[in-house]
Parts: sequence; structure tokens; C-alpha cells
Amino acid sequence: MTADEPAFDEAAWRERVREHRAEKDEFFAEHPQSPIPVGDREDFDGLAYFEPDPDFRVVARFGRAQSTEQVSLETTQGPPAEYQRVGVLGFTLDGEHRTLEAYRVEGEDSLFVPFADETNGAETYHRGRYLDVDAADAEQGDDVVVDFNLAYNPFCAYADQFACALPPAENRLDAEVRAGERAYEG
Repeated sequence: MTADEPAFDEAAWRERVREHRAEKDEFFAEHPQSPIPVGDREDFDGLAYFEPDPDFRVVARFGRAQSTEQVSLETTQGPPAEYQRVGVLGFTLDGEHRTLEAYRVEGEDSLFVPFADETNGAETYHRGRYLDVDAADAEQGDDVVVDFNLAYNPFCAYADQFACALPPAENRLDAEVRAGERAYEG
């Protein structure tokens, strides 16, 4: 966020979250590239989400990685996935300072942030979730919004045929992130 950015409009934000979820549910129900198995799509009536909670929309300080090295993240199956580590997002959640590493995916404008938290295996996908953070042009010390209400499950949460990157140890939060997508009950 910058000084010239308008104040947070919670009603407009809630509407954007609702619209985002409706578009995603439509894609999952109808698109040929949906990760929902074809046989399950007829009964698919949308993903399960936590209620939008502005407490899980945080402002993070972006710290550029000293070396934008290639890293290999373990995957659910097959060889590791290669990403470019570009920075660290530092923020406060539940009254404590926390950090998440951010990666660049070639061809993407947003930053990829895989994370795990204390809800995994109980309320959310047991291997973690993903965030896309609009910070591709962020510079050292910039404030960026990290909205956990937009956290989503990787495609492997819906079908075993997908290979998905797993969150690294550095991105395991010792907090319950009760925001975004819940576990799929297909």
C-alpha cells in the first residue's frame, strides 16, 4: 500500500472476495481444465470457504531476497518444482511477527506464496495452501497486502493426478489461518 492508496473499504472488499469465489466455483464446475474429477462435477455445488475475515487481510513489508536464487520445492509426486526466491513478506498475525518466503513463477505477474498452518489436516488441505500476492514490482521496504481470505488449495487437493509444490519449512506458520478455502470433501 502507498500513501496515495484509498482507505480500506471493507464492504467493497467483501464483495470482491464473494465475486472471486463465485468465479472460481464456476470454473471448477464447468471448465474442461477444472481439477474436480469429471464424474464429480455434476454434484459439485461450490468449494467450502471460511467466512471472509478482515483480520486475515494483513499488510506485509516486502524484503527483497539478497540473492534471487533458484530453489527446489518438494512436490506431492515426481521431481521437485523449481522457483526463483525473490523475497520475504513480514507481517503481524495474531499479535506476532511472522514471515513467508515469496517466489516468482515464470510468466506470472504475482508472487507465489505456498504456506502451511495449524488448520492443515483438520479444516484445510493437509499439505498446505497457496497465495498469489500482487507484489511482482515490489521494492525493498514496500508495503503489500497479503490476503489469506484468498488462500486456495493446490489442484492435488482435488485429484491425485496433479503434482503440487509443498510449502517449505520456512513457510510453516504456527498459527491457525482460518481464512480462504477449506478442505475439499469431494
